[in-house]
Amino acid sequence: MRQISRLPFRRGLLVSKPTLINIAQPGLADAIRSPRAMGVWEVLRRHRRAASASQVAALCQCSHAETQQDLDLLERATLVRKRRASRGRRAAVYETAVPSISVVFDHGDPGQARIFRSLEQYVTREVEDKHFQHKIPITSAPTGHWSYYHCNPMFLEAADIEELRRRIARVEEFVKLLNDRQSASTATPRCNHVMAIRVSPLGGNVMPQPHVRLVSRNLAEAPRRTLATQSLRLSRREREAVRALRDGKSRAAVAKHLGISVHTLGTVCKRAYRKLGINRVSQLQDIAID
Repeated sequence: MRQISRLPFRRGLLVSKPTLINIAQPGLADAIRSPRAMGVWEVLRRHRRAASASQVAALCQCSHAETQQDLDLLERATLVRKRRASRGRRAAVYETAVPSISVVFDHGDPGQARIFRSLEQYVTREVEDKHFQHKIPITSAPTGHWSYYHCNPMFLEAADIEELRRRIARVEEFVKLLNDRQSASTATPRCNHVMAIRVSPLGGNVMPQPHVRLVSRNLAEAPRRTLATQSLRLSRREREAVRALRDGKSRAAVAKHLGISVHTLGTVCKRAYRKLGINRVSQLQDIAID
């Protein structure tokens, strides 16, 4: 999944400044809008050395003609460099020209702002839809695979927003660790999960909606049967806390209701999670807590 972000800051940490590519660079927008071209760039980056079009096609499991077309587009967008054939090299080879794709644009330039809006719309709508087209239906998902979807308009107080940002920052950190680990590998395995996280402020008159959870019976009932008895070991405060968190209340709201600090609530939750044999709040959905 491609992401349009405002680098180089990441939740209080100063990261190395990336190579910025101007959004008006010819071919750049077309390259970003092409999932196949982006896939070719990522495969070439992980390959870590120059490769001919035939070699890249083999790595991507695409036809030579398609791969050559994508490499030409990436070269035009300055995302790859082409080294022409020479006496010691029978075919031209390609290598990534930048370590990461970081796009910069000028808010005051109407043309660049228009390109940015079109890319943002593409990344947040079309790319997500295209990736989720390949999802395995929940009725035939392999055992052990996990699927979760939540889309709901909500009213968030300032404390809720801050808590949500804190939690998503932890997810972002974990995803970055996964990306760094996979980037360090020269292998190019096919992806087996897709993840999309979207949080946006709303305008207009949007009514609240109920949370509808869809889960197959064979995946849901077994964990509930085994964990329901473990919930009996919880103290009254632990049971109140995990029940409220399972129902979607924020940590700030739960702590206020129990008359304790958010820090103390964290200790209560750790104790409860240990008793239940889980390690994250989403797993509470699989537990019957009376």
